[in-house]
Amino acid sequence: MDKHKKQIILANCNMVPVEALDQALTAAHISFDELKQYNLTANKLNELQLLDDQRNGKIVLPPPIPLPPPIGNLGGTSSGGAMPPSIPQLRNEQSSQVEENILEKIRDQECSAEDIKKALTNKRIGYADLENIGIEKKLIQALKFYSSASAITLFKKIEDLPTMESGRTDLYMVGMPYSGKSTILASLIKYANQKGILIHDSYNPDGNKYLETLKRNLDYGVLPLRTGVASYNYIATSLKDDNNTGHPFNIVEVPGENYVNIFNQGFENSEIPQFINYIKSANKKILVFVLDALSHDKRFEEERFFGALDQSIAYSNILSIFKDAKVLENTDAVYFVVNKFDYIKNKRFQHDDRPEVDLAFDYMNSEFLGLLENCKSARDKSRNKFKIKVLPFSIGDIVYDKIVSRFAEQYPEELTKNLLEDSFVIKGGAFWKKFF
Repeated sequence: MDKHKKQIILANCNMVPVEALDQALTAAHISFDELKQYNLTANKLNELQLLDDQRNGKIVLPPPIPLPPPIGNLGGTSSGGAMPPSIPQLRNEQSSQVEENILEKIRDQECSAEDIKKALTNKRIGYADLENIGIEKKLIQALKFYSSASAITLFKKIEDLPTMESGRTDLYMVGMPYSGKSTILASLIKYANQKGILIHDSYNPDGNKYLETLKRNLDYGVLPLRTGVASYNYIATSLKDDNNTGHPFNIVEVPGENYVNIFNQGFENSEIPQFINYIKSANKKILVFVLDALSHDKRFEEERFFGALDQSIAYSNILSIFKDAKVLENTDAVYFVVNKFDYIKNKRFQHDDRPEVDLAFDYMNSEFLGLLENCKSARDKSRNKFKIKVLPFSIGDIVYDKIVSRFAEQYPEELTKNLLEDSFVIKGGAFWKKFF
């Protein structure tokens, strides 16, 4: 198996059937350690381990219990005797019980979209069953889409991206893996398109495909499916303000793993110099740091967050590298977006009626003061005294981990408002006139 195909399988392992993963394991194309590294779900790992143990003789399943012999007519003839009672179908009863348990968990929202997809794929339940237990049609449609959709498999290295077009504002989404960069970007595109202020550009067709995929996922009520590990994405698009003036953007989504590498290895990582050279243009820039409030708050409670980097320290380090590379010299604004803000609001500010932006600023001062002060220090040492803003963000109400039951429009609306306020504007004709 070539390296690229292996990367695709690993990056999308949660979308690959267990049987196919088992074949890849048997052929030694992938390993259990690699699947764990790429966050394969515990259920799938357990199933694969069971298959592997059976194959290696570690577990010997008991032989099936034979069915009892047919019972003839009790003392009667073939035509006149009483018929025997039917034999209970134990397997069917067990299947029925399993189905009932799954549906109960779905009704009570105690399972994930991946669990539901698996039950549907294995024919243990059907979409009619979901209707019968009162699941909204909108959510059933979202689950249908989720069960049929494939993960985004764009694998763009930094050297594969086209040169960013001059005369635009470069917008960078900075965040750790799973922080919500793609979700925020998708909501921005969805909102702008809804309001008729999104202007499609023909520059970089691959970016337009990615933009359409992000929007389509969210239109169906599904959080954007994870992009390939270490895959860069670049979208060239424009937004219109209230005066119908276009604000052209280069939107670059950098894989969260790369920011981890920046922290761990600095410029010793082979991709980092290429990345820095790519973003060091004369264009004005806005840096959007996505703070995952949920994982930060639960880092001491849930084992899945134990190995995550401290966001405050990691982002401070990234800011320092941007400063040393002179990226901040052309930066007009740095946003700290407190993502999954609804969790923080319900937990910390349940009875606080102040504007959410004030609550987000309080949270930033409480939990990320070191990052905020480092950013101020970097601004003081920069020729360009960029703005620093703190914004709350939530995609809306989420069920089954991946399904958006309510889209919260006010957050991308506020983000769009700030982007239009802080970005480069084409005035008086073509952008190049400003440079001659």
